[in-house]
Amino acid sequence: MKIEEITFDEDDKNLFLIDDLQLKADAIRNSILPKLEVINNELVSRIIELYSINFFENYSVAKIPHFRLSKSQRKAPTKTDYMHSSVSIIGQRKIDKWKGLDKGNGISAKISPTRMTIQLSSDGLDAAFWFNHPANFTKGTYRKFYRFFKTDIDHIVGLSQKASLFYDFEFINIYSIVEDLEAKFKAEKYDVIFNAIPIDYPINYEKINHVIHSNVLMFPVLNACIQIALGKKPNIVRDVEILEQNIKPYMEKYFPDKMEAPENGITSLEDLQKIKQRAESKIKVMPAIRWQVFQRDDWRCVSCGRSSEHGVILHIDHIIPRSKGGKDHIDNYQTLCDICNVGKSNKDDTDLRKRKQI
Repeated sequence: MKIEEITFDEDDKNLFLIDDLQLKADAIRNSILPKLEVINNELVSRIIELYSINFFENYSVAKIPHFRLSKSQRKAPTKTDYMHSSVSIIGQRKIDKWKGLDKGNGISAKISPTRMTIQLSSDGLDAAFWFNHPANFTKGTYRKFYRFFKTDIDHIVGLSQKASLFYDFEFINIYSIVEDLEAKFKAEKYDVIFNAIPIDYPINYEKINHVIHSNVLMFPVLNACIQIALGKKPNIVRDVEILEQNIKPYMEKYFPDKMEAPENGITSLEDLQKIKQRAESKIKVMPAIRWQVFQRDDWRCVSCGRSSEHGVILHIDHIIPRSKGGKDHIDNYQTLCDICNVGKSNKDDTDLRKRKQI
């Protein structure tokens, strides 16, 4: 599927609110995550293009939920209530690679504490930069990162503002990012987070393009943190200069109608608070007919048998087209992958489910 064809609608929004945990998990695995992976692949492609780096030398991709389950575990009903799904750019998981990270007692770190994320939830689609501590590093290790955040705060804030990402303050009585960082370090609360405000549904390519653009602009911050984790001196200035040199042709290519990225329609943290309040007032939501059809057809294309594990995107197809009087009813729907769906015209009223049973 092309990035321009990806959309998220009210069915996707309400998916995160339904009470059927197994259906929710299956829908995320087979419908949401494949789309997010396409979006993240586009992000990686733009980073390589804009910053001219060997991306796969230091970076890898992580998915939430990761669904790393055995076959027996997959057969057992899930008890996990997934409230979001995301794909993140992270440092490679390798022992002895991250020379700048010290866990003490001679233990080698195998993961860098930074990531850049694109996430979908009932609130919408958003981008984020995270520095957290999945492992207990020494205070000296955290000091390296905090020194970078404080020293290069002007570049970091400049990039985050252009990317429409907000710094997540820990202390409500502090309004200076540097002072908040100092207070965090003193209190040993080491998380540093820049969040975008979620873009609401329906979500089309224009909105997805904005979210990708946010993380493209924040990449110099992530790359500097990766350099620290490698035991090198961070050089955010170099990446900012590369960004400034290449931004005009980049904008002309990905935003041809304007030289600035489109606004997402949300301009303040007050809007973010309203979104959070709305999400907390969960109401009873029934599964959309799309998920019921996918579930009935075992999350596979009824024509070729492929699923998301084969790299396809699943679609709902009218067996009898609307143009020929077909109804919007579950019995008139079948699951097709994006490849088979292209080959079936709206004049074709073949019930591929019946053909599979013969």
